[in-house]
Amino acid sequence: MALFSTKPIVEKKEQWTASQPPQEVLDALASAFESHGEDVRREKWSLEVHMGSNALYRTLGNMTAEGRANIPVALTFTASQSGTGSAIEVHASDTFGFRLGSGKAFGVPETFNRRLEEFLSYAAGVIGIDRPVSGPVPAPPRFNF
Repeated sequence: MALFSTKPIVEKKEQWTASQPPQEVLDALASAFESHGEDVRREKWSLEVHMGSNALYRTLGNMTAEGRANIPVALTFTASQSGTGSAIEVHASDTFGFRLGSGKAFGVPETFNRRLEEFLSYAAGVIGIDRPVSGPVPAPPRFNF
């Protein structure tokens, strides 16, 4: 195990197919996340969404509801024309960044996984995709300080 790390603790990559054209898919996703006040960065064929706050999560931690609500994550959607619809490449990961050790203590990977699953399912629903949850999604930690 490395002493320091900057790699994501949790990372997911998926491929989706939508019946809408690429620009319509990206417009719908941008609108949905912007309506919640998320940081949305748009390029011609891709969309990046940044959520949470690294500072708040590091300060409040994984054992508080406010800390868990501010888990720093990013979603990237890249859409391309595919037949009459779109092929969508999805990349989701935490943006926790520099840390001592693996970052796998205190239920952190489980919490990050749960939040990514929530955001990915939300995004899929926005564009009409029924996305099954991939793997177990654990309940939040029982402690709220």
